Amino acid sequence: MTTLDDALTPLGRPSVVPRRRIWPRLLAGFVFGFVLCLCLAGGALLAYDASHEGRVLTGVDVGGVDLSGLDRDQASAALLAAFGGYADGRVVIRTAAGDVFVPYREFGRRADIDAMVDEAMRTGRLGTPIERAIAEMRLALSGRSLEPRLALDPAALTVRIKTVVAQLDRGPVESQVTMGTSTIDVTPSRAGWTFDGAAAAAAALEVVHRIDAPVEVVVEAAATEILPKSGDAGALAAKAAAERMIGDVVVTSGTRHWTIDAATVRSWLGLEARADGSVWPVADQKAIAGSLTKIAEAVRRVPVSATFLKSKGGSTVGVVAARAGQQLDATATATAIAATLDSRGVGVTLAPVTVRLATVPPKFSTAEALKVAPVMVRLGSWKTWFPVSERNNWGANIWLPAKFIDGTVMYPGQTFEWWRAIGPVTSARGFGMGGAIIGNHTEPMGAMGGGMCSSSTTLFNAALHAGLQMGERSNHRYYINRYPLGLDATVSGGSQTVTFTNDMDGPIVIRTYRYTSGGKGWVRYEIWGVPDGRQVTIGKAVVANLLRATTGTYTVSTLPTGVRRQTEYPANGMDVSVTRVVRDRDGKIIHRESYHSHYQLWNGRIEIGR
Repeated sequence: MTTLDDALTPLGRPSVVPRRRIWPRLLAGFVFGFVLCLCLAGGALLAYDASHEGRVLTGVDVGGVDLSGLDRDQASAALLAAFGGYADGRVVIRTAAGDVFVPYREFGRRADIDAMVDEAMRTGRLGTPIERAIAEMRLALSGRSLEPRLALDPAALTVRIKTVVAQLDRGPVESQVTMGTSTIDVTPSRAGWTFDGAAAAAAALEVVHRIDAPVEVVVEAAATEILPKSGDAGALAAKAAAERMIGDVVVTSGTRHWTIDAATVRSWLGLEARADGSVWPVADQKAIAGSLTKIAEAVRRVPVSATFLKSKGGSTVGVVAARAGQQLDATATATAIAATLDSRGVGVTLAPVTVRLATVPPKFSTAEALKVAPVMVRLGSWKTWFPVSERNNWGANIWLPAKFIDGTVMYPGQTFEWWRAIGPVTSARGFGMGGAIIGNHTEPMGAMGGGMCSSSTTLFNAALHAGLQMGERSNHRYYINRYPLGLDATVSGGSQTVTFTNDMDGPIVIRTYRYTSGGKGWVRYEIWGVPDGRQVTIGKAVVANLLRATTGTYTVSTLPTGVRRQTEYPANGMDVSVTRVVRDRDGKIIHRESYHSHYQLWNGRIEIGR
């Protein structure tokens, strides 16, 4: 049977059956399959990544802690629970002085949670998609374990170990000398030490940086001995020197001598640091000088100023020579005693110490007196009478001040003050009780030294007429007619005095005279000096507000019957003003002052016994 193909076959050619080509199909199928696989793998990867977004990939653990599928917070919590103990523990530094400790937390030793979580989150997510796919498959099949991480601050560790070890350091102690009240004690020297904190810190760091470090790391801190600068020899030498210095000290002046006992010498001694750091006993020169009071009083000689000789008429006829005084030079003497004690300290024994004296010149020398004595004249004078009676201690309370003041030399610019001039008013010096105005009556025996106002008033008026610069002055409560009106000068130790100043170019001399005449007592003061041409004018007393005094008679039981006695004498009340003017040789006013006195009305009183 002939087929269509056969019929169509050209004549004369053999018939050929055609072959079908299949490799292109296979290649296309492979490519399609591969692409399909990639698409499927990419889709699977995307789906896997999407399911682990923000989470650790499956199969990742840190030090055996599985973090698969955990987010950052969960992973951190898991790691902290597992490795939080890295911060628990301490370094023990062992020293010859005892152990000290540095807790791990003080240098920041802890699990590095953030670093471990970061590494876990990165694991399996690096490279191309194919590489990531392969890595994720491997993680899923076999997993991956990461090493734990540790954090610490090496510098803080070193600082803390050095700090705690330094607390154990001890400086050397030098030998000490102590001056006790009865003994001199020496405390021996002692070596110190220091510990090598740096080496201990380096040894500790070798261990604590490992994650498997124990909770207690023990290291040694080697000690270095620090010797004192000096041994005990210096202190013992100082003690021996002090013991040699303690002993009696003999002080001499001419043929006299005084012994200062060892106990006092001991009180002078102290210890002083020298340049090389050692101490040595020294004597306090101020303390020595303070112990010389009795010697100072014994050698003291008061200087005597030149004085003027006078005739009975009061004129100056000569000069009594001045005499220099002497006093202890306490500073120089103390220096000499201290030098002697220093010599004793080194074993040298010296002779007694001779006191050092200083000359004290008189205030008014003989030469100065001789310059003015030939031309001195009486510049001013005044005299006052008084009844000699028990009211003035029979005149002694008036005459004694004049006696003490007699011969007083006042230099230019010097001020006279009543109480300083006469000294203490005591019975031992001859004063007695006398009259005084007390309250609203006159007390005949009311005050020690009562009545001396007659003397102070007389001196005031002599200075006033001499033209000197006047100072303090007070009038009596009532007027006493023996005194110049408005120019009386009462004195009271508590509140009232008389003062005046020598305002002349040369010295002045106060001379006094004391005598009785016609049953009355008299006192006279004179001021002598070189005249400078000054002229004195004292005006008349101006009286105002006059009140006439009266005398009343009173019967009393304190007197025998019929006995009559006047206890108060009348004195008019009034205000009085007196002006003094002093001019120099050219008529220029030097002083001008007015003295105002208010005198209280004082009525007389006569008592008759009933």
